[in-house]
Amino acid sequence: MKALLLILLLALSVHAIGGAEVKASILRYEPTPAEQGNTVDAWMQLSNAGTKADRVAIKFIPDYPFSLPAGQQEEVDVGIIAATESKVVKYTVFVDGNAPNGDRNITFLYKYGSLNEWTKLETPITLQTQNAVLIIDQYKVTPSPISPGQTVKLQLTLRNSGKIDVKNIDASIDLEDGKFSTIGSGAKQRIDAIPAGESETITFTLASDTSTEVKVYGVPVTLSYQDARNKQYNDTAKISLVVNAQPELSLTVDSTDFPDKKSPGKVNLKVVNKGVVNLKYVTITLGDHASYEILSPSNENYVGNLDSDDFETAEFTIKPLTEKPLLLVKVDFKDPYNVDYSKTYELPMRIITAKDLGKDKTPVSLIVGAIVIIAAAAWYFRRKKR
Repeated sequence: MKALLLILLLALSVHAIGGAEVKASILRYEPTPAEQGNTVDAWMQLSNAGTKADRVAIKFIPDYPFSLPAGQQEEVDVGIIAATESKVVKYTVFVDGNAPNGDRNITFLYKYGSLNEWTKLETPITLQTQNAVLIIDQYKVTPSPISPGQTVKLQLTLRNSGKIDVKNIDASIDLEDGKFSTIGSGAKQRIDAIPAGESETITFTLASDTSTEVKVYGVPVTLSYQDARNKQYNDTAKISLVVNAQPELSLTVDSTDFPDKKSPGKVNLKVVNKGVVNLKYVTITLGDHASYEILSPSNENYVGNLDSDDFETAEFTIKPLTEKPLLLVKVDFKDPYNVDYSKTYELPMRIITAKDLGKDKTPVSLIVGAIVIIAAAAWYFRRKKR
């Protein structure tokens, strides 16, 4: 009996000397394999093979390609783990979207008891892109913007941003609105294959119709392709074709109304939109000059919108200081894309009076007529008196 008790005491003494013995390991992670650009849930197990362990803690170490989403704590205080028991801590970890396929180590540190030193744990997680990803990395339209009736080149750069190769790639552009048509090729082009991370460029030659309206056209692009496992994909993107043209304005002196060449009068200016672009917020401003004095309440006249092949007039009252005033005029406006324009003009103005047009109030013919009538009347009364 004494011998048995001695053996038990010796066993307890040995166990007490050993103390707590905590080991960390990854219990599982989901999804398996993990995918780049997404999060993965990792369950970390802390197992105690010795006596009770207190002050157990575990810490995630950010290391490419793994990081924690915002708001999640790197260090977790586990507390006490009883002898021969385990506790599980769950981490949600983000995987960098540019990480290559394959096994990458995720790193943790853990400690327990009075030990101040952390123990490092590195365990592999398998990364594998589940789906192929083909995108329009960039596109270029030359020239841009497009003028109505102009021929342009459209370049599409397709990039395989996934981690697996793609093949049998068909790129199609939808031109059903009839404002654009292809030249020299159809609306679909094929690329045999694009390896992971690589790019290919295709070119379409397009012609815009002469009646194409000035605006931004959205053109759908369909990408049809297969991955290395022959899985079929169909994606749709949209590109923009900007149609615009340079504004074309004409400004002339439309009419004048002056009693004589030195008296105040009115001058009407006509602004004509000769281009294909509709204009907005058109304002005509008459500038100061030594050859005239502005008598209008304002030297600015707001015209408003001016459509293609349309005109508006603006009237100003001035006093000529010379016989041939030179009008300084500025026209401000915006195009359909709200781009500001400003054009200046110097308009020689000829003052045309009624006298110049032969409409004087006392013409020579009236004077002669009056003299004839007076003479006739005098002759008649003299003869009657005799």
